[in-house]
Amino acid sequence: MKIAFWSNVNDYGMVSSNLAAISVASVIRFPYKIVTFENHLKYNSLGRAYLGNNHPPMLHDVGTNYYEGDGIEGLTRKIYRGNYEPRAIHRYIKDVIHKHLYYIPKNRVVHTEIFDYEFNYCFIQLQHILRSYVDICLIDTASYNCLSTKTILDQADLVVVNLNPNPDFLEDFFLNYSSLIPKAILIINSNNNRSIHKRSAMLLRKHEIPRGDICILPMNEGYQEAFLYGNVVEYIYSNYHCNKDNPNYLFIQALKRSAYTMIKKAEYLCLNEKTGK
Repeated sequence: MKIAFWSNVNDYGMVSSNLAAISVASVIRFPYKIVTFENHLKYNSLGRAYLGNNHPPMLHDVGTNYYEGDGIEGLTRKIYRGNYEPRAIHRYIKDVIHKHLYYIPKNRVVHTEIFDYEFNYCFIQLQHILRSYVDICLIDTASYNCLSTKTILDQADLVVVNLNPNPDFLEDFFLNYSSLIPKAILIINSNNNRSIHKRSAMLLRKHEIPRGDICILPMNEGYQEAFLYGNVVEYIYSNYHCNKDNPNYLFIQALKRSAYTMIKKAEYLCLNEKTGK
């Protein structure tokens, strides 16, 4: 299954932090093997959230960096050149949770436009290769206009749309991206602003979004700190079974529901595609 995490607003959709949290919660609940990766090279990466500030190896010579070929850039470049051996996939993937959650790191050593072009060219073949290794790909998809974002959104079995509750951003989504709704779930990042949420609820009713396709994920300072300092896995595991007296309880319950909704909607869409319904 191919699941794209995406937002219509750059930097305000919390795409990476939501993906990181939901990916961990998903492998706790479901027996799937999941791999995550990005189609962009911005600094705030999933790798930092999962693994801290570990950086892939680089060679240094007279002030020039030479990319050794690991990570998502190396993998797409190998596929692009047609000399990739599928059995060597383990070279490019890092364990996050052994036998359950994996990550393909990025090194930010290839020019963004070159990477986007090569990633877009290789995306279908990349999915074919990963299908033999994992059950689900979660793709942190850039919100800005680029070749590979359009391809990913077109090819994805499910799109997890990460929405800022600001009504202006919601209106932009419904005006420009409503074609995604049939194969999407909506994650609304709650900021506890009642007036904004009231206006947001009116917009959702106006566009007749099924309640089961909407998840509210409240802001949580503890989780955001864990995301910034590379402790996402430990944070979610340590709080996953917290009781109602725990200040993280509402966030964890919302996170569990988001993960459950994502997996079940993806299963439903994939089953319908196979049966031709």
